[in-house]
Amino acid sequence: MLQNAHRLGHHRWLCLQLFEALGTHVAATSDPTVKPVLAAHAHHLAWHAELLAQRFPELDELDAATLTVPADAAVEQQVALLRRAPTTDELLYSTYRVVLPRLLADCSEQLAEVDALTDGPTARVLTLIVRDLADDVRMGEVLLRQGGPLG
Repeated sequence: MLQNAHRLGHHRWLCLQLFEALGTHVAATSDPTVKPVLAAHAHHLAWHAELLAQRFPELDELDAATLTVPADAAVEQQVALLRRAPTTDELLYSTYRVVLPRLLADCSEQLAEVDALTDGPTARVLTLIVRDLADDVRMGEVLLRQGGPLG
């Protein structure tokens, strides 16, 4: 149960970081194609973070702040690089080819390991998140193909 909670916390941390990064870029970009996609995906990520927090166990020694931490230094570095992306193309590349696919893979792996009989609510939340992330990655790929040299 604790390992499951920690993994959910790692996913939640990444969702919150991406929500902030994409939301910041929405305000900064004027590209009429990119702006609504990033805004929608930022909202998905905020909602996913809420759903994940609802699946945390209620234990005295664990709270949302304790669980909501990066999985490792590599993911923290990927988010830092994404936040510093100097162009929209680089932000899209980092988001849709590096960070979101990692989150999708991690959530998919956890979903495969969750017992739907004993933890059905977590399985449902992860199923929803995996579907949304897969759709968002596909949409990001469309943006990248339409874009500049990184696509």
